[in-house]
Amino acid sequence: MKILYVVNTYYPDVNGGAPRSVQFLAQSMVADGHAVVVVRLTDEKHVKEYEHEGVKVYSLPIRNLYLPSEEFTPAKWKRFCWHLLDLFNPWAAYDFWQVLKKEQPDIVNSNTVGGFSTSIFHVTKMMDIKLVHTMRDYYLMCPQSGMYRNNKNCEGICRSCRPFAAVRKQASKKVDMFLGNSQFVVDRHNSHHVLPSEVSCYNQWNTNGDDEVAQRRTIHQPGFIRFGYIGRINELKGVDVLIEACSEVTAQNWDLKVAGTAAPAFMNKLKEMAPAGKVEFLNWVSASDFYSSIDVLVCPSTYHDPLPRVIYEAYKFGIPVISARTGGTPEMVDQGETGYLYDAKDVSALAAIMNDFCSISNVDYEQLSAFTLQKAGLFTRTAILSSYKEHINEVLRK
Repeated sequence: MKILYVVNTYYPDVNGGAPRSVQFLAQSMVADGHAVVVVRLTDEKHVKEYEHEGVKVYSLPIRNLYLPSEEFTPAKWKRFCWHLLDLFNPWAAYDFWQVLKKEQPDIVNSNTVGGFSTSIFHVTKMMDIKLVHTMRDYYLMCPQSGMYRNNKNCEGICRSCRPFAAVRKQASKKVDMFLGNSQFVVDRHNSHHVLPSEVSCYNQWNTNGDDEVAQRRTIHQPGFIRFGYIGRINELKGVDVLIEACSEVTAQNWDLKVAGTAAPAFMNKLKEMAPAGKVEFLNWVSASDFYSSIDVLVCPSTYHDPLPRVIYEAYKFGIPVISARTGGTPEMVDQGETGYLYDAKDVSALAAIMNDFCSISNVDYEQLSAFTLQKAGLFTRTAILSSYKEHINEVLRK
């Protein structure tokens, strides 16, 4: 089987959970004996081809005003024009058609398609190729993809988002199957009637990339807890809530490592908020080095994060988690076993859990670690590919 994945960024420019998830899935499918192609976007001017870990990658130039970036905030008028073109981008559709014509895949699995637009759904159907769309965000309902506005989660589709959702709802009729990376994502799309009722839609978790898990962990330094945060640093991810909570932690035997990049103004704000000598900002570090250096991961997302992959990455290393009760997170965190949940903006609740960890015994910590390693088994390559291939084969049989 030849499968073609669509994702708006890919190795070596991985800057979030979605492209990392697609990368591991693509490499796992190669290891399983399939031919795999990835189509991604770049701000370079010409089409480039390269190969990584057996995956053939087409890097297509963005056919819009700019390539979205966490560190770049364009003018309001430019954002509006960008989203208007992203309703149906004919130039992106043409580039994609050229790749499909050359590669002739058996199936296309689109993922994050902002910048391509759902015009690629029409192209795939025109080529009579089966199409699976994996929902890793809320792009089909919200041009910003997050359904988060004025510092709170949107309960429905905003008036300004409805025209975009209406166009994408029509394009979704071209899809043969939908996958959501959490049950929360599946339910949210269905509750807003975005997806065709006659098309199958399943929850499909992501893989950690291999079948290896660590040994049961012990606290690095008994009597001292190293908390950690890794990922994008912005308000949606709740890093400001985490830093505020640090000031309410009364115990002294702890510190916090924050890994990731942010807009300069937001980073400066966090550094000013951080209690002296307790928080270290690391910028970018490799995931393995980071997880090896902490005892507890904190995932404080205030928006409905579809499925934060940092949680099950932490499980693979035997690390328990403190997480906001948002999005798909409650599906992954077993309260009191693999970690603890709190209401997203309850600073005092987060601080209280951090305080409790500061007095945890080695025996209790090792028990939490054992539970996380059991949970990590749900995200191994073997476990995920088994369910994923069932879904793909269902589409191919139609």
